[in-house]
Parts: sequence; structure tokens; C-alpha cells
Amino acid sequence: MRYGLLFLWLLAAPLWSAPDSVRAVALFTGKAMLQIDGENVLLRKGETRSGVTLINANGREAVIRIGRGKPQTLKLNGRVAHGFRKPQRRKLTVYSGPNGMFQLKGRINGRPTRFLLDTGATFVALSSADAERLKLPYKTGQADVIQTANSLAPVWRIRLSSVRVGDIEVPNVEAVVLQGNRPTTPLLGMSFLEHVRLQRNGAAMVLEQKY
Repeated sequence: MRYGLLFLWLLAAPLWSAPDSVRAVALFTGKAMLQIDGENVLLRKGETRSGVTLINANGREAVIRIGRGKPQTLKLNGRVAHGFRKPQRRKLTVYSGPNGMFQLKGRINGRPTRFLLDTGATFVALSSADAERLKLPYKTGQADVIQTANSLAPVWRIRLSSVRVGDIEVPNVEAVVLQGNRPTTPLLGMSFLEHVRLQRNGAAMVLEQKY
């Protein structure tokens, strides 16, 4: 009898292992796109995949549960890892140049580029010349007009799969592409910077990822 109960318990045991990382990639009413160990999975309310259950979701947050664990709340681009403990926040320190500007190396969709940190820019912004160098299909984006420092400028609004500086990476970042060669260096604007904390210390600027 004891062995029979053990056999039934083994049959009922879940066949998944706890994921190392879960990120909220996109949020909707009643469903969410979750990145589970690097794989994008669309879950509807009540559905389970790889041991992750979507309890509820709206445009601001998703409530998930792993196995029989406690519910966890994820904001957009928020992530839980290692048994659903918050991961250690990633930091990057950059130093201003002679002109007082903060330039830093990074990547757009995995391709290397340089950025100019610009808290006055609403979006990540780059020239069409840089967009072509980075092989971005920007002309499939939405045509729009934005206000620059000097005038109105036609742009294409696009979504970047990922933007990375140092160890800080943010997926699904909104960007604008301006026709021509300006800005001469892509601007790291608030569509990326809203996901980090900025702390100025003299010539140093510390970026710390929020999630």
C-alpha cells in the first residue's frame, strides 16, 4: 500500500523545474506576454506554462504564481528570478567628457553602438544613417513629427527589441529615427532611462536598473 501511494504521488508531481527568470514583456487586460527563461510565452488569465500561472493582468501589471507559491506582482519589464526573489540590481558608472556630456558604449538589438545620455530626450533617438548601420527596418515604423530643439522634424517611430549599456538591458524600447545624419550619436532618452535610477556624483553618473 505504501508503495502504491508513493507511485501515485510521483505521477501527480509536476514535471517542470522552477524557472530562473520571468519577465513581463507586454501587458494587456486578462493576458500577458511573459519571458520565461528567455522564451516569450503569451498567457491568458488562469493559464499555466512551465509552472508559471497568470492569476490576473491589466495594462499596468501582472500577478503570477509559481507552483503553489505566493502571488508575485510584475510591472512592465519587471522581472523575478532565482525562485522569484528580486535579482540584484545592475549598476553602471560613466564619466563625463571635457564637454560635460556622458557618452557610453552599448548595444541596440545586440549590435554595438555609442550613446549620448540625454534626459531631455523623450525617446531613444537615432539618425537614419545609424539605423541603417544597425540594420533596423525603420521605414516600416509609424511616420510622425516631433519637436526638436530648433524645429519640427519628421520621424519614424519604432520599437527596439533590446537596448543595453553595461549589464543593464531593457527590452521593447520605444525609439524615433530622424532622416539624415543627426543626431550624430544616438541619444539614450527617457524611454530607456525611465527603467533606471540616475545619481550624479561630480563627473560620475551612476545608472542603476530598477527591476
